[in-house]
Amino acid sequence: MSEFEAELRARIADVDGELELMRQAFDDHSIEVLSGRLENLLRIAERHGVDVRHAGGGPGGGAV
Repeated sequence: MSEFEAELRARIADVDGELELMRQAFDDHSIEVLSGRLENLLRIAERHGVDVRHAGGGPGGGAV
């Protein structure tokens, strides 16, 4: 795994984890901000052919 892929997967996992915490806290503003950040990271991953299905702890074992 390249350094780029590892860093991207780590950032996605971090944002996915933060997003889950904000969902539990019912923090709508943070959810909106983090969702946008996650979408951007996923677009970058897709553009570069990085498989991030297992990068985070969200539904299906990943952030995709």
